[in-house]
Amino acid sequence: MNRTLTSAQVDRVDAWTTVYEEIYTDGHARGTAAHGLEGWVDALSGRPLPAEIMWEWRDVTVDRLRGLRPARVLDVGTGTGMIARVLAPEVRSYHAVDPTLAGVRDLIDDPERPAGLTFDRCAAHELSPQSLPGDRPDLILLNSVVHYFPDRDYLDVVLTNLLDLLAPGGVLFLGDLRDARRDPRRLRERALRSEPWADPHRLDELVADLARRDRELALDPWEPGESLGAHTTVLARCLQDSDLARYRVDVLLRPGGRESVDQVAGDHDAGPRATHRWEDLGDDERIREAEARAVLSADGVVDVPDGLACPFGPSAREAAGWTPAGSAGVHMSRYAPDRLILTAQPLTPTGRRGRTADRGKTGDLTRGGHFARESQ
Repeated sequence: MNRTLTSAQVDRVDAWTTVYEEIYTDGHARGTAAHGLEGWVDALSGRPLPAEIMWEWRDVTVDRLRGLRPARVLDVGTGTGMIARVLAPEVRSYHAVDPTLAGVRDLIDDPERPAGLTFDRCAAHELSPQSLPGDRPDLILLNSVVHYFPDRDYLDVVLTNLLDLLAPGGVLFLGDLRDARRDPRRLRERALRSEPWADPHRLDELVADLARRDRELALDPWEPGESLGAHTTVLARCLQDSDLARYRVDVLLRPGGRESVDQVAGDHDAGPRATHRWEDLGDDERIREAEARAVLSADGVVDVPDGLACPFGPSAREAAGWTPAGSAGVHMSRYAPDRLILTAQPLTPTGRRGRTADRGKTGDLTRGGHFARESQ
């Protein structure tokens, strides 16, 4: 992919860098930077996200990354180093990069930081094989970063370069990707919170105004893989109710042609094909849950409505407790953005079933099998 970045795209990245340099610097001045929570705001309420939600977000994300069994990690846009602080001691090498320095100043100045943890100050588009301190990574993560990118062209340039940096068999993890298919509902919810009394015409005006002023990138989570010919797995965020859970997804990308993608599903990159629908499992939610558990224990696949987006059905967090794969078995539906697809075993980014492994306290995979921030 031969694309040259425009000055406008680079200027947009520089603008976000300035914003966060100031946020992190202020955090140091207040003595709160080491907590790693600077700049995390609920996009629906405009208030800082509660610490307990952020710790859950961190723990669930780290457990999901552990399920990929990485040895060499490249963390692009590490921010305050929330993930690095936990995951770096567990891997052979962990190279964190960010266009700001203030967010991780305490971490890199810590004499007791993990020996394999290194840091470089650069933007995502500036990475190259020469900028890596050692062997190619087998896990590259852009966690809660993509929504700050200027546009899809910039994203494609960055992802093309990063996929080339991966070691054979490696995985690129896009965490907290804003799902454009659910974005209209998010904007409507924001509008209703600002004016609960708005009539339908006024509500449409508010939504249109929010959409015009929204500076963050949202996209169909399957589109990056489709445009780049990468194998794709799209997972729900298994968190308590918040903007992080309702409107965000995690995406796994792995280089490769499309001919072998999604052998379980049949359709390219569509996710696993359901063998049972929630509505057909029983007459009430208690029976349906019992039936869903039975289907999953028999290695079946269940299609359920997402309880955070629909008036009935389980949330992704609840559904993760039904399947032996934990959160690795809770996928987004390709064709119905308000529904979840539950699998008994995790799927690798090639669409093949992984090996069910032991689960940690959150229900996520912690070992075995290849696959085991909120915006401002």
